[in-house]
Amino acid sequence: MKMVQVRGTEYLDAARIEAMQRKRLRRLLAHVLSHSRFYAEYYRDHGITLDRLPEVQLTDLPPINKDLVMANFDALVCDPAVTRAGVEQFLHESSNYRALYQNRCHVAHTSGSSGSPGIFLYGRRDWDLLQALVGARVICYRPTLGRIRYAYIVKTDGHHGGVKLCQGAPWIAFKQMALSINAPLDRTLRDLDSFRPELLAGYGSGLMVLAQQQLAMGTQIRPRRIVSSGDSLTEEMKRTIQDAFGIPPIDLYASCESLAMGVSCRHNRGIHLFEDWHCFEIIGRDGKPASPGSYGRVRLTTLYNYTQPLIRYDTSDETSLVAGRCPCGWPFRMVEGIAGRTEETLWFARDAGEKECVHPSTFATLHVPGVERWQFVQTAPNELLVRIKTTADPATVVRGVREQVMTFLRPKQLEPFLTVCVEIVGDIPNDPVTGKYRLIIPYRSGGQVPIPSPENAVRIHSTRTSENQLA
Repeated sequence: MKMVQVRGTEYLDAARIEAMQRKRLRRLLAHVLSHSRFYAEYYRDHGITLDRLPEVQLTDLPPINKDLVMANFDALVCDPAVTRAGVEQFLHESSNYRALYQNRCHVAHTSGSSGSPGIFLYGRRDWDLLQALVGARVICYRPTLGRIRYAYIVKTDGHHGGVKLCQGAPWIAFKQMALSINAPLDRTLRDLDSFRPELLAGYGSGLMVLAQQQLAMGTQIRPRRIVSSGDSLTEEMKRTIQDAFGIPPIDLYASCESLAMGVSCRHNRGIHLFEDWHCFEIIGRDGKPASPGSYGRVRLTTLYNYTQPLIRYDTSDETSLVAGRCPCGWPFRMVEGIAGRTEETLWFARDAGEKECVHPSTFATLHVPGVERWQFVQTAPNELLVRIKTTADPATVVRGVREQVMTFLRPKQLEPFLTVCVEIVGDIPNDPVTGKYRLIIPYRSGGQVPIPSPENAVRIHSTRTSENQLA
């Protein structure tokens, strides 16, 4: 039923989409003012109360960001039974990505491109709407004889948005294969070659690695549809993926804050924004709306999430509006490709020089309580430095980091060959050249980052057995 509702909106004009946005925004505001202590107090301080709702415009509302959301987590969520401490305990104790918190909420977490941890919740009704958006507008599902072979290559060892969204596809319509982005490449290629997926989904940079391997090794994976999400899909990546698999990839605009925000147009002019269930503002550096063609930061409002509503939430994504309407006929505005979410894949060597990669999503989705910010620096071909900013007990945090690091070393069969150190630092500044935060810094020949000295770093894993424990 929801897929029918979602498809019906695609035939409306822009004016009716805007009217729908306003109606859904007023309904959401009434909900948060009644059920969220944070929003009720935050908006009251700005003169916004229930009796003023008919005259309130989106731009009258003060913006928020991830730090504000996490600092006020318990007061912001609209379910008093949900607490940050409870969710973090659930994340620590449950590695089953199919499990729901208190049997009521889907949980997605990430450190994100800013390096600061974030936790985002979806109630059952919120989640059903997301599934309908993906099914109707991304996968473009139509009933067919037999089940569609659906393979997705994502983080499968925790509560990450990508795997949770993929596994929600109904079993009656899809025969699923969940492949870990942490699995060795040769095993992944063998599994895909045997499964022969009709639908293939994964992170853009992960699909790029698969495409390069297919071109080099001559495997015969021929899906009918490829969906990329989670990181930037560049023109080079699109060309390589199409050369390898014979079809262009579909770019799903998604993040933990909202797992279905838009999808690339078949005319390759940009990404259509799902404006019937979101409000998007592109904010320039001057704090004002950016004009078409000018880049700005995405400010997001989710109109469907009544569990953890995000209203005028500042993301780290950057893009620009495309002028005019698309010839495909959809009423939704378009933006260019999403910037601000590109991280580099790290490559390490196993025995006999065999190379193995660690995908950036592995680092971006690690979760350790007490970590406020972190950075991963490849200080040598087979050495990794984890820099951490924390106000929690350092020994406890370091133990948590070691546990998380082992979760991706072992499946990749890198544990015997890699040395990992943790350094507690007071701050992790932005890159002095670009002015942006870098979550991952790969090794360059000649080295750009010094190897940490014993007095400011703890070796948590080493090829030398005697140093294979916490100091």
